[in-house]
Amino acid sequence: MNNLKIRQKFLILGFIAFISLIFLGWLSLKINKNSFESSKNVVTNFKQTQDIQTLYIEDLFTLREITLSLVISPNDDFKKKFDEKIMPILNRLDKNFANNSLIDRKVWENYKKQVIRTRRYSLDGFDEGAFMNTSTIERESFYLLINKLKQLQRQKLHNSEEKLANLEKDIDLNNYYIVLGVLFIGIIGFILDILILMKIVKQIENVEGGLRKFFDYLKNPTAYKGELHIDIKSNDELGLMSKAINKKVKVIKENLNDDYKLIKEATSALDHLKQGHFGNKLNKEAKSNELNVLKNVMNEMIGDLENKIKEEIIQRTNQEKLMMQQSKLAAMGEMIGNIAHQWRQPIGEINAVLMELETISKYSILEKEHLLESINTCNQITQHMSDTISDFQNFFKPSKEKENFSVLQACKKALFIINASLSNNNIKLIFDVQEDNIINGYSSEFSHAILNIISNAKDVLISRRIKNPTITISIKVGKKFTILKISDNAQGIKLEDINVIFQPYFTTKHAKKGTGIGLYMTKMIIENNMQGYVNVKNIKDGALFTIKVR
Repeated sequence: MNNLKIRQKFLILGFIAFISLIFLGWLSLKINKNSFESSKNVVTNFKQTQDIQTLYIEDLFTLREITLSLVISPNDDFKKKFDEKIMPILNRLDKNFANNSLIDRKVWENYKKQVIRTRRYSLDGFDEGAFMNTSTIERESFYLLINKLKQLQRQKLHNSEEKLANLEKDIDLNNYYIVLGVLFIGIIGFILDILILMKIVKQIENVEGGLRKFFDYLKNPTAYKGELHIDIKSNDELGLMSKAINKKVKVIKENLNDDYKLIKEATSALDHLKQGHFGNKLNKEAKSNELNVLKNVMNEMIGDLENKIKEEIIQRTNQEKLMMQQSKLAAMGEMIGNIAHQWRQPIGEINAVLMELETISKYSILEKEHLLESINTCNQITQHMSDTISDFQNFFKPSKEKENFSVLQACKKALFIINASLSNNNIKLIFDVQEDNIINGYSSEFSHAILNIISNAKDVLISRRIKNPTITISIKVGKKFTILKISDNAQGIKLEDINVIFQPYFTTKHAKKGTGIGLYMTKMIIENNMQGYVNVKNIKDGALFTIKVR
C-alpha cells in the first residue's frame, strides 16, 4: 500500500464505489419490479370488485326497483314510462354478463326470464299475475343472483387481501435486502477508509503541521526553537513532496539566518533615520540576491533621503518664515484699513470743530471758554483714537498661554475690529447667541480665526456687489462642543474651490488683495492649537462656516 500512488488509491476506491452502486442499482430495480407486479395484481382485484358493484349489482337493484314500480303503476301511461327504462337496463346487463366468464350466466338468464314475464303480465293488464310473479319467483331469482355476485365480490376481496399480505411480506423482505446491502457497502467503505483514506489524511495532516511550523518559523526565525522536519515514510506523492519540502526548508533556514541579519540592520537604520540620525548605511551581505539589490537601493535611497530631508527642512523653515511674514503684513494691512474706518468719523468731528473755530475767529469774537471747550472736545476725540490703536494692538498680540475665555467675548473682539468696515460697506450683521460658553485655549488667536472668516465674507460680498449683504453669526452649546456658525448670502463657493479653500496660498482674490493664508491660519488655529474642527459648505444663498471647539 505504501508503494501505491495517491491517484491509484483513489482509482481503487472509485472502482469499488462503482461496483457497489451497480449492485445497489440492480437490487433496487429488482425490488421495484416485484413490488410493481404485486401492486398491479392488488389494483386489478380491487378494480374487478368495484366493477361487480357498478356494472351488475347497482343495475340489478335499479332494474328491480323499476319492475316493482311497473307492477304497482295505476294506469297504462305510467306503465309505458317505466317499461321504457327496463329494456335498456336488461340489454346492458345482458352484455355485461356475457363479457364476464366468472359469473354463472344461467342464474342471470333465469332472473331475466322472470323480469320479462312480470313485464308482459303487467302490460297485458294481468296485474295479479305480475304482482304474484314479482313477489315470489322473480324475487327469489333476484336475491339468488345478488348473493352469487356478493359471493364473487367476497372472493375478489379475499384474493386482494392475500395479495396485500404477500406484498407486505415482499416489502419487508426487500427492506431486509436493502438494509443488508447498505450495511455491506458501508462496512466495505469503512474498511477502505481505515486502510486508505485515513492514511492519506494522516499524511496530509503531517504535511500541514510541518508547513504550519515552517510558517511560524518565518514569523520569527531567531526565536523559533521547534523541529521543522516532516516525517512521512511512504513513496506516494505526499511522501515525495515531504522529502522535497524538508530539503528546501533546510536550505531556506540556512539562508534566512544571513538574510535576517541584513533585515535587522535595515530596520535599525530606518529607526535611526526616523529619529533624525543620518549616516547609517547597510553593510551586511545576504544570501538572497534580491535582498542584496535592496540593500544597495536602500543605501542610495538613504543617501538621497538625507539630502532631501535637509533641503526640505531648510525650504520648509524658509517657507514658514515667509508665510508668517506674509501673515503679519496681511494682518497689518487689514489693521490699517480697519483703523482707517474707525478714524474716519473722529477725524471728521475734529475737522468740524476746527472749521467752527475758524469761522468764529473770522466773523466774530472767539471767547476763551468756547476755545477751551473745543480743545477739550478734540482731546477726547484724539484720546478715543489712541484707545482704538491700543485695542488693535492688543487684538493682534498673540496669546502666550492657554486661558479660559468666553466664546461670545472673543467674537465681540473680532467684530470690534471689523465693525466699522462692515458699516461703511452697508453690510448687515446678525448676531444670534443662544448660549455663551467658557472654553480653554488662546483667546486672541481664536478671535483672529473668526476675524479671518468674517473678513473673507465681507470681501466676497463687496466684490460680488450683493444686494442687501448680510453676515450671520450664531453660537450654540451642545453636549460636547460649542458650535459657532458664520454664514453669508454671497452666493456660495465654487465647487472646484470648496475642497481647497483651507490650503495655504489659495485665494480667489486678485494678487494685490489676497495672500491665501487667512483661512489656512484659521484652520491651523482651530484644529492644531485648540483641537477643534472647522469646515465649510454651501447653503441656499451663500456659504456656511462651522467651528466646533470643546
